[in-house]
Amino acid sequence: TYKMYSLPVIVARLSNINKFNFSKFLDMHKENYSQVSTPSKEFLQWLIGFTEGDGSFTLSSRGVPAFVITQSTKDVQVLYNIQEVLGFGQVMKQGKSTSRFIVKNKKDLRLIIALFNGNLVFPHKFQSFTSFLEAYNLRSNLPLISLITTFITPTLNDHWLAGFTDAEGCFTCSLLGNSNRYRFRFLLSQSGTINQPILVHLTTLIGGVVRLHSRQNVFELTVNGVKNMKNVFKYFDTHELRTKKINSYKIWREVHLSILNGDHLSPEKRLLLKAKAAIINK
Repeated sequence: TYKMYSLPVIVARLSNINKFNFSKFLDMHKENYSQVSTPSKEFLQWLIGFTEGDGSFTLSSRGVPAFVITQSTKDVQVLYNIQEVLGFGQVMKQGKSTSRFIVKNKKDLRLIIALFNGNLVFPHKFQSFTSFLEAYNLRSNLPLISLITTFITPTLNDHWLAGFTDAEGCFTCSLLGNSNRYRFRFLLSQSGTINQPILVHLTTLIGGVVRLHSRQNVFELTVNGVKNMKNVFKYFDTHELRTKKINSYKIWREVHLSILNGDHLSPEKRLLLKAKAAIINK
């Protein structure tokens, strides 16, 4: 492994704010897909975050590279949206409940490489991208593409966190038993010790703490309590989610307002609130 994967190096690089750079991708996109509207930088930032959660740079047993984003078929519309905005790729159903957005042909993979090269946040995703790029270069008869070893540090001014939340985030509220107690939380999880400093960095933006999850080698960022959501709301009110999670966010926001109004203290209103909280993630 590269030295850049060591935890001290990752922590140190988070203090250098590197911004997303889409100039190469946009030039190539215009050249190859002039009939398709140019994707916005906001969409591309979101797509990178979404990919770092639900996407894969895959290699077949014969070393053939493919780019894949997997999603529940209930949310297949987001895959069609990605296909429409990019102007390439296929959406395919896999089994009863899963769908995938896939890019396999060399011309379009070159665009995918231009998009992600130098624009990734998580070290673990960078590792798989590195193998993916090596495999692509081996099979391509075009000039070799150099790996850009710059990492991006996400901020509240870009849409990366919205994309990552669409993949790995959870807005949740549970009203506990027959008491007035409740638990109101925003959760983000990611596997791998190597990725943990990124979650810690996100706590400097939206608050919360990072803990080791009960599942092995999974870390969870938790923002807990109705009074601690100011930065979470400020971000998601201005950086829109694109999956069905946007509906979860809207209901969660309404539940928050009801708790602030004291609805959880009234037996009748609490029952209604409990029912509403139960459908946040339905």
